[in-house]
Amino acid sequence: MAELYTDFGHPEGFGVAPWFRIEGDRLYPDWGHPQGMGVMPWYRIEENRLYPDFGHPDGMGVLPWFYIQGDRVYPDFGHPDGSNVNSWFRIE
Repeated sequence: MAELYTDFGHPEGFGVAPWFRIEGDRLYPDWGHPQGMGVMPWYRIEENRLYPDFGHPDGMGVLPWFYIQGDRVYPDFGHPDGSNVNSWFRIE
């Protein structure tokens, strides 16, 4: 199981506690997430894009909020704050 940790480009800065865990093609809030661990998926993975899923506070979405490149996750054009060249998460 892989986990996502905040990276240097994230508004909260570099983190050492996992914010999300990847299970299959879904991302779930992990114990390090500010809103706590969750059993409902916040994001679904389609190819290298992350879309808000039914457990996300804003509901399901049709635009990608993030994209995966290597072991980093970047905000995509569908993210409310817009895309960014700085990674928000690292995958470990």
